[in-house]
Amino acid sequence: MDANANEKILAKDVMKTEIISVSPETTVKEVARLMIENKISAFPVVNKYNEIVGVISENDLISKIVKPHEPGLMTYLFHAALASSNEVLEYRKAMARWNAQTAEDAMTSPAICVSPDDTIEKVGQVMLDDKVKRVFVAEEGHLLGVISRSAFVELLLRD
Repeated sequence: MDANANEKILAKDVMKTEIISVSPETTVKEVARLMIENKISAFPVVNKYNEIVGVISENDLISKIVKPHEPGLMTYLFHAALASSNEVLEYRKAMARWNAQTAEDAMTSPAICVSPDDTIEKVGQVMLDDKVKRVFVAEEGHLLGVISRSAFVELLLRD
């Protein structure tokens, strides 16, 4: 495909609009069931106004199975005596995810979003820079679509 042609392809031209989303209140078990049933590795988490508030992925669900490693005693003492230790803060976040019961508790926020008028070149760069498998297309916070890596593979087949 011609590199100049990529400048004319916009996110809205390649996004999928049939999206399965979950609400912040959806249980983690229901999210897991939906992932297996639909063979989808992540869902946008949207509120009642269809505003995207996060994303819940298989990676987030791994955190429900793998218990975080507790920081050592010296780290706790340092944290208590002086200031916030990154290790202790990360442990607290990991424990919160391990104890998560809902999509809101387990999700990653914010979700990586692009504008419907962003070029496919920009979308691809965002995906590469942020090391994500998908980006959500949103306008003023409202979910419009999703673009996954497969969209780029499909673009290679276009004339």
